[in-house]
Amino acid sequence: MVDTNFNDITDSGGYFQIDYTIALFLDVYSRHKIGVSVRNPPVGVEVINDDFYIIDVNTTSYFDIDLGATDDPTIPKLTEEDFNIIGNLRFDNDNGIPLESVNYYWLEGTTIISSGSFPTDGLGSLMNLQVPITSESYLTLKFNYSNPPYVEYSEYLIPNIKVFSDITWDLDIDYTTTEGVMYSLTGTLSSSTDSSLKINNREVVVYYNGTAIDTAITGSDGVFASNFRIPQGNGTASIQVQLNEFVSGKDITSPLQYILVESAPPSNPGGGVLPPFLIFSLIFFPILAGIVAVLAVYGYKYYKKQEEESRVVNIPLESKIINLKILKDSGRLEESISYLFNAIYMDLINAKYNRKRAENETIRDFAIISVKELKLTPSSIYPFIQKVEEIIYAKPFKITDKDFYNTCELFSPVYFQLTGYNFVLNF
Repeated sequence: MVDTNFNDITDSGGYFQIDYTIALFLDVYSRHKIGVSVRNPPVGVEVINDDFYIIDVNTTSYFDIDLGATDDPTIPKLTEEDFNIIGNLRFDNDNGIPLESVNYYWLEGTTIISSGSFPTDGLGSLMNLQVPITSESYLTLKFNYSNPPYVEYSEYLIPNIKVFSDITWDLDIDYTTTEGVMYSLTGTLSSSTDSSLKINNREVVVYYNGTAIDTAITGSDGVFASNFRIPQGNGTASIQVQLNEFVSGKDITSPLQYILVESAPPSNPGGGVLPPFLIFSLIFFPILAGIVAVLAVYGYKYYKKQEEESRVVNIPLESKIINLKILKDSGRLEESISYLFNAIYMDLINAKYNRKRAENETIRDFAIISVKELKLTPSSIYPFIQKVEEIIYAKPFKITDKDFYNTCELFSPVYFQLTGYNFVLNF
């Protein structure tokens, strides 16, 4: 194939020089013939093109890891649990490298404790890896790849991955309680080999007499809090907390704790015949108190409903949606997604629940708060906030119009739950 973009004119001595640029998508696994031809030779002159070169070319590669979708290394992983990796091995022209063997190494500092290799799929995607068994608290995951002479060496590191093999349970137990009352259980989860490593952002299940009764999420300090009502039945009862994991062969559970459950006090502990006035009081005053309580609850709910509705109505959402459109139309897509979360979603949360995001609360923390504290629907909150987190932190300046509209679609059910209206963009 003749490429007329590369040419030169011979000088008086017949000399020419053509600087040829190797095409970005040239096949690196084949040899290539390169030569020149004379355009428009003089009439009657025969040009013989005998000389040519046979050239080999190579390329470089890189690991394209999506840090927003890949497991967060700051959330401790249990040994033998999968570390989820979302990413690809690519040529420097951004095409995925399919069906090639990638090497991986788990490192404790500079010491390799586990290594191996795995093939990429047909698109060059990487696979998940199992966290190796170790007593260390921090590991580095390293990838490398080369295929000489075609592809030069490349590598990628995910440092400071928190890991643990078992848990030290520091539980705050009230060992005496009464049937039917609310019971509070708190605790702190730490690595059994490193007390300074707190097990944050992990779900735990609380068992009462062997039956799951509540779930909770540990905070950034490894602390969880559970509140549940003690079932009817007195005597000795057991309490146990388990890490909510599904790793084969793993059962990360606290030691059994036994508490004494006392009977609820009888309504007439003295026995005997009650005086008529006392009988009247026992019947009338509870009824009166019940009526007052019902009216108070109704009044309080009505007041809260009016307060919440007035807060939502008073937010200038139309102007905010106009601002969102301006950011999108001006090509500032990352800013528009940040504005959707911080200026629209957070204002709705503040108006409806009087709850603001603290400086030390991450976007992921607020997803958990929205579900656990504000009781918003997990199936709508988590996909929306995870998408916002991915765009802001993992794909800066890489998102497209499609990403923007997908995020708005994920926000629509959240907006409906907060306002009762559909989220409509008249773009």
